[in-house]
Amino acid sequence: MNEIEYLKPIIIDLDGKPRGLILKTSTNKQKIICFDGSSIKGHAPIEESDLLAKPDIKTMKTLKTGARIMKIAICDIEKASGEPYTKNTRMSLKEYVKELELKGLKFKVGVEIEYFIIRRVKGVEPIDRDQYFEIAPYAKAEKIQLEIMDKLNRIGIEVEKTHHEAAEGQYEYAIKASDPISTADNIIIAKMVTKEIAKRYGLEVTYMPKPFKNMNGSGMHIHISLQDIDGRNLFYDRDEGNISQKALQAIAGILKSSREISILVAPTVNSYKRLKPGYEAPNKICWGYGNRSTLIRVPMTIDEENCRIEYRHPDPSSNPYLAIIAVIAAAIRGINEELTPMEPCKENAYKTQGKYENLPSNLGEAIEEFKKSEYMKKILIRELHEEIVKNKTMEWMDYQNYISKNKVDDNEITEWEIERYLVKA
Repeated sequence: MNEIEYLKPIIIDLDGKPRGLILKTSTNKQKIICFDGSSIKGHAPIEESDLLAKPDIKTMKTLKTGARIMKIAICDIEKASGEPYTKNTRMSLKEYVKELELKGLKFKVGVEIEYFIIRRVKGVEPIDRDQYFEIAPYAKAEKIQLEIMDKLNRIGIEVEKTHHEAAEGQYEYAIKASDPISTADNIIIAKMVTKEIAKRYGLEVTYMPKPFKNMNGSGMHIHISLQDIDGRNLFYDRDEGNISQKALQAIAGILKSSREISILVAPTVNSYKRLKPGYEAPNKICWGYGNRSTLIRVPMTIDEENCRIEYRHPDPSSNPYLAIIAVIAAAIRGINEELTPMEPCKENAYKTQGKYENLPSNLGEAIEEFKKSEYMKKILIRELHEEIVKNKTMEWMDYQNYISKNKVDDNEITEWEIERYLVKA
């Protein structure tokens, strides 16, 4: 039987959702797609809607089913003139990374992504009641975990570990650190593959930050380190065997920026229900060594290879291109301004009162912080900044109208959130 080959070019919208089409193709033919940018969230106005999508060959993954070969590739987006279209979030990150590389700076970014495997019987239920680090023969979903891990590694997304997380039906995998664009691309494809595998078992995967009120929510912890052109880890102090002055400056920059970038790393109404005390998600703006109650954790294994910063604020509903640009730009801010962080937190930050500033308590507060951020207007370009504000303000107002009309308790996980985020996050 002759194999039939298809190409699925992927365009990333403002929310980080993959959009695209299916083309019958040959392996050697370059495809350039003209598309309607006004119909992709956060892109072009209708009077300037012709945009070009060019599949980035470096992102090409092959998914084979029987006699059908489906190649998927994430696209660069350009104007009709051929200029990069930086209102597209992937292109925004790509251009920012280029600027840093011209200065001899290269970030490495890795992620740990948490998610729930769920079934719908009477409402939404987690697949199991298993515990942290539960393994076979006691864990129910190890077969699914292994299939996800095998598939991702087979298509070139290196998953270093996977395990059951603390909540019922909750799992995590870690994607090996790479350059910022590759890591963001890998997050997009990994989420697509994970959801597809769960469907084969009659189940669903959700990256909604907080689908269940009385359980931990799901985070997407971002690990970063900074290298020079020779590949030396600039966050490591060889002489002291500890983190460097640049790492401390980066930490200070992220802490300083954490409220104004919150909308980029925790972008939904539901995100802020995860960021509440008592459920292992950060809400105090502080840092520490090996301290998982803080916003930034410096892992205790400090050597040149492993020296890094872990930012625990982000969740997996975020657009990974926006989340990553937010974190690395905040780190660069700290380095450029030669900031000094507060003393590391050595206590349980959740139990402190009045000592540390809090993250925004809801999406509305996060929007206001982002609106007044001149730094993020500069990093993202004003047009993209304004588009994010416009879209998130509409989302917040829609939620507020729902709460008011239905007299729903804001502390609950509402049907509005389930409908909006459960499958689409």
